[in-house]
Amino acid sequence: MTGHTFFAEWVLPIVREPIRDGYITLDNGKITDLGSQNDFQGDRKLVTDLGHAVLTPALVNALFHPDYPVADPHMTPKGNFFSWLYSGVHRSQASSKLEVESDLLSAIKRCYDYGTAAIGVRTNHPEISKHLEHSGLYAVVFQMIHGFREHSAFDAWKKRSHFEDTDLTRFYHAGEFLFNLAPEVFRNIARENTRTALPMAFMKEEDVFFLKGQRRIYQYLLGKEDMDYRWKPPRTTPLRYFLINSFAAEHTILSQAIHLDDDEIDLLSNRSETFHICLHPRFDRQWELGTAPGQKFLNKGFNICLGTFAEHMDIRAEMRSASAEYGFEPHEIMKMATLNGARALGLADRIGSLEPGKDAKVFAIHSENSIKDPYEIILFTNERLHQIS
Repeated sequence: MTGHTFFAEWVLPIVREPIRDGYITLDNGKITDLGSQNDFQGDRKLVTDLGHAVLTPALVNALFHPDYPVADPHMTPKGNFFSWLYSGVHRSQASSKLEVESDLLSAIKRCYDYGTAAIGVRTNHPEISKHLEHSGLYAVVFQMIHGFREHSAFDAWKKRSHFEDTDLTRFYHAGEFLFNLAPEVFRNIARENTRTALPMAFMKEEDVFFLKGQRRIYQYLLGKEDMDYRWKPPRTTPLRYFLINSFAAEHTILSQAIHLDDDEIDLLSNRSETFHICLHPRFDRQWELGTAPGQKFLNKGFNICLGTFAEHMDIRAEMRSASAEYGFEPHEIMKMATLNGARALGLADRIGSLEPGKDAKVFAIHSENSIKDPYEIILFTNERLHQIS
């Protein structure tokens, strides 16, 4: 058997049960074999034995929102996300393009520290893709477009960036928010992109705007001189507005999805399009936005993944929060942070699980003592993940 083989106390394939005293063989950047050490047929003298360790696929940060930094709690009251957005703390407005790209680059460099090898990025600064490409990360970039007034929106659509997909980086377009992009541009995005991503039902102010066309979002658009006075409120919820108007692409990642009722969850589950739900428990908690119905999404069979905001790149902290906020089981959370994230980004043919033929993005976490629960050491300890390939 050719290639390099590693023994470990645990191997987590994700697509099947953990393997106690397992092995994995890597060759030419691919996984070629894995299983129980008892079944290993190669030369054991050539094996690297990692001892008390867990081998896991790289983690996937399904949606990173770098343009929305976590505000200074002394400057912005909790539970007041919209005031913060409105007041101009939004970094893409308050900082220069160079500063934004510098912050993004710093965040990218931290990804591998958290065991992350793939990331979805929603940003107004798609030029960051050159840094993503050089980082070695798999990346899916969603260039955000905004402009609620029809002429502003089509101007933004015409000026949108066009990039060629590379081996590591893929590009799509997305609305910034449901409430600040003209309907026809949303439809253009759905027609021209097989994949898109959008925050959905993440604050009550959205309901007021789409039901009545009033209050803070209306004032926000007025302040930005972006209110389209011909627009009439659809008198329905944000999700129904989104679906009725055919804004969904073939694959749509809905971020946060906090304020969806049971009927809306059923409505989503019966659609022909595929909806992936990306949860951000730490950000939602900081801004007191509410708690997404995580267990209901799980029971309905949605592909649930996890993402982060701004400088909070630690996807493992998000995994711990998912346990506390939604009561997910550790094995469920591991799948959300690996294979489910890869599926949401269209990368599941390459990463997200340990299977022969997939790319050799394998990480190890070590312990001084025997490991009873391979999930617990990843989720609930501070031991670092190290790439072995």
